Amino acid sequence: MNKLVCGMVVDEDLYKKYRSKKYKIGGREVSIDGIEIMSVSKEYENKLPEDAREAKQVADQIRSEIRQYYVAKDGRKEYVAMKHDTFDGYLKDLQEIHAKVAPERIQLKEKWNSAQKRWQDDQREFKGDEHYLAREKVRYLDAQEEYKSGIQALQQRTRNEIKAVQAEYDKHVNDFYAANGNRLDDSVVRLLNSGIKLTDAEIDGMVNQNRSNPTMLRLISDHCEKQGIENKSARVYGSLARKSGADEREAFKVVADMVEKAVCEDEVTSSVWSKQESHFKRLSDEQIGAMDTFWVRPAAREETGQNI
Repeated sequence: MNKLVCGMVVDEDLYKKYRSKKYKIGGREVSIDGIEIMSVSKEYENKLPEDAREAKQVADQIRSEIRQYYVAKDGRKEYVAMKHDTFDGYLKDLQEIHAKVAPERIQLKEKWNSAQKRWQDDQREFKGDEHYLAREKVRYLDAQEEYKSGIQALQQRTRNEIKAVQAEYDKHVNDFYAANGNRLDDSVVRLLNSGIKLTDAEIDGMVNQNRSNPTMLRLISDHCEKQGIENKSARVYGSLARKSGADEREAFKVVADMVEKAVCEDEVTSSVWSKQESHFKRLSDEQIGAMDTFWVRPAAREETGQNI
């Protein structure tokens, strides 16, 4: 039988560990049952806001500990270890790829420019020396081939590195948005199924508490729709959760396309996008910043330093 601690499924040993502990809230010791109630109760939030805030911090810390415990122990599917905590980390990986390959594209162009200039100078200065010009033309054509093959190799390497980042990114996005029974918050589920007529404020609180949990957002939204409850938060957040990361995927594509433009064959395009302090820096930073405004997104790992 599954055991729940702060809405998360745990094994018997971990369940007993947390049930045996006490937590300091408002100067008094509180059990895990008290933490679970106080962290979601509107009554506590209204009458004892400081206690409710401390209880929420403790509950968040407990959930973080549980995730880290299972990641370290056996990588259990409901707590898959990802490369980054939040999606913007993968866009920053693309920025790092750009910072590495863009200067290489510039160097290839500079070397080719030097070969072109040498050939042009030779044609002017040694136009009567056919043997010399023949040798230099071979050198010029070799430089041209080296330039073309260098660009192709750089493009392929860049694509491969982008694909590697995208594979990690897609895994994270898919895992985050996929319905997962292990991410159901049992206390909220029980309340939704209790038959109690919930107020708008209470539903808003449930939504706000689960902004980093698309499974719960969909469940709350579906419940409201089924019961004929009109709640804007549930409707909007549920709709965003059902988009399954479409906006996140588009943001990744935008930045990845800019990285590829920086190493493309077209000289004008690559010149524009390979400069570090250019359109790329500004626009990629904008995409990363926009992710902080997404209403549904993974929660960043918080180091509260709280001893629980």
